[in-house]
Amino acid sequence: MNKKQYLAMRKKLMDEAEALIDAGKAAEAEEKMKEISALDEQWDAIAQAQANFMALNLEPRGSAPIDPEDSTGQNSAADDVMKALESDAYKTAWAKTLMGKPLTQDETSTYTMVNEAFTHTTENTSIVIPKTVTKGIWEMAAEMYPYFADVTKTYVNGTLSMIQEDTSSNAAWYEESQKTEDGKETFKEFLLSGCELSRAITVSWKLKEMSIEDFIPYIQRKMARKMGAAAGYGATHGKGKGSNGKPEPTGTVTALLAAEGTPQVVRYKKGASPSYQDVLNARSKVKSGYSAGLKIYANSTTIWTKLASIVDANKRPIFLADPTGNGQIRILGMAVKEDDSMKDGEILISNPSDGYHMNINKEMTMMAEDHVKDRKTDYCGYAIMDGNIVTDKAHVLLIEEDETSAAGSSGT
Repeated sequence: MNKKQYLAMRKKLMDEAEALIDAGKAAEAEEKMKEISALDEQWDAIAQAQANFMALNLEPRGSAPIDPEDSTGQNSAADDVMKALESDAYKTAWAKTLMGKPLTQDETSTYTMVNEAFTHTTENTSIVIPKTVTKGIWEMAAEMYPYFADVTKTYVNGTLSMIQEDTSSNAAWYEESQKTEDGKETFKEFLLSGCELSRAITVSWKLKEMSIEDFIPYIQRKMARKMGAAAGYGATHGKGKGSNGKPEPTGTVTALLAAEGTPQVVRYKKGASPSYQDVLNARSKVKSGYSAGLKIYANSTTIWTKLASIVDANKRPIFLADPTGNGQIRILGMAVKEDDSMKDGEILISNPSDGYHMNINKEMTMMAEDHVKDRKTDYCGYAIMDGNIVTDKAHVLLIEEDETSAAGSSGT
């Protein structure tokens, strides 16, 4: 049974139920409505199975690339959907739909094929964003929130189980006659499920009269600021599942401040800049295996009022331009990145690629809602993701004394 057949069967049953109600046959109408509910449940199961199968076909893992000339035709439908999703025709159809403009027959066909493939239930009316547009949104967001951009990401539907390093004993050498001692490696398991990320932007109807070439970059910039801010906050300061309110990813800063004894936190005097020794002390707390990917993340205020003024024992600044001439600033060999998700006074030394994992359960979609009286349209971006640190030994936080003490006493 496909979607067209399901809708036809449902309409037939609905018409029969309505006729029974009009005839005063309440009991028969009730039985007919049970048939409708059973049909809905059957379709939901079929649609979910189709979605799961589509996910397996769209992003195969651990297998050879799919041959588009495969004579079996097993993956032709999935390939067609992915090609359509990446096509200019779908991007144009998507933009026209958001702008309320009519589509050509080819655009309608492409638009319908993509959205039916990714729409699992009749209640889901969100519009799949073209891949090139989504990529542009996240690239713009990465410029403002590089920590989120740098963390390792996977794209697995459902709950993902991850292993988090806890403690590890040192390896040892032994005499030939000596008994080998049991190691003390311990690990913790955490689950990445799904935290809903939803942000809306409002556009006046006058702006919708702009050309498609101008409209798409405009929406990208606006959505990048909204979605990027939430995603960046989640990766650094998200409160996790146990927080009050809606679930959030567990941010690296949150995890370091919540650790017993805060071993990966270095405090410096409030109102002052960290000393050279503070920076050396913080750097020493990162396990050597994570050194290669270390970077420093802070907001603009902290970078230019605190980090830029640090000098070594010989009064030489340690805030230096990259000698390769790419415009990057480095401290002790670590690139300094301006991240708007960091608070004033917070300096995060981190290897996010090896030390943090983010799973994207559902890629970004968008819904449009018109407000006739106000002559405005809301565009709501929606995604599902979750994240947590893999190990605290890949991170260290420099933070002002009073702020850290207050956070520690409140149990964050």
